[in-house]
Amino acid sequence: MRCFWEQTGILGPIYHSLGQGLNDGEIAKKLNLTEVKVQSCIAWMVHFLNLKNRQDLVLYALSAA
Repeated sequence: MRCFWEQTGILGPIYHSLGQGLNDGEIAKKLNLTEVKVQSCIAWMVHFLNLKNRQDLVLYALSAA
């Protein structure tokens, strides 16, 4: 099942890039964004899913794949 942000805006590509093991700088370069924007999106996803940190989000992304 796809998460809703996989279907909307920039969150989907960031989510997928996290699952590929990319860091903030690599994601920003790949998607032509600033690192601050990437960090903000990641923080929002962590908060929305009620996770503790980025590592939990990466594990979540990997388990959803």
